[in-house]
Amino acid sequence: MIGLPDMKMPLLWVLGVGLVAALGVAGIERTRAAGARADLATEKRSRADENTARALAALADLQRTVALTASHAKTQKENVDAYEARLADLDGRRRVVAADRDRMRQQFAAYVAGDREQAATDPVACQRLADRSAVLTAVAARSRELLERGRLVVEGRDNEVAVLVETLRNDRNLLSSD
Repeated sequence: MIGLPDMKMPLLWVLGVGLVAALGVAGIERTRAAGARADLATEKRSRADENTARALAALADLQRTVALTASHAKTQKENVDAYEARLADLDGRRRVVAADRDRMRQQFAAYVAGDREQAATDPVACQRLADRSAVLTAVAARSRELLERGRLVVEGRDNEVAVLVETLRNDRNLLSSD
């Protein structure tokens, strides 16, 4: 009998080479996977660093905005306080003007009363003089009162304009600092 060649040996060699090749390919793939995981970890760390930098920048911007807002509020309060102080001063001056007006009315009334007493000797002429004096007294008192009121109104408006200008300047400073 002619014997068949032994096929076990080359088959084992082929299987051994295939196994070594499979193990080599598996090692290469494992190395690639480990490299990919390392790249992914590096990318995650990079993203975390970027997020931290953005958060710190946002915090710095928020702190700057809070500081600007606090400064703005302080300046606005100072402007309003100055406005209210000027209003109080004007109110005090209004009271002084009212007292002066009342005092002048009393003086003119006393003057007219004195003229009337003296006019007892010539009733017609003295009455005309007294009437004119009373009319002129009333007109003068009313004119002075209107003049003082007008001055106070103008000063009050000037005060309001000054506060509005300061408020506008303060708001512009806040907005321009962004």
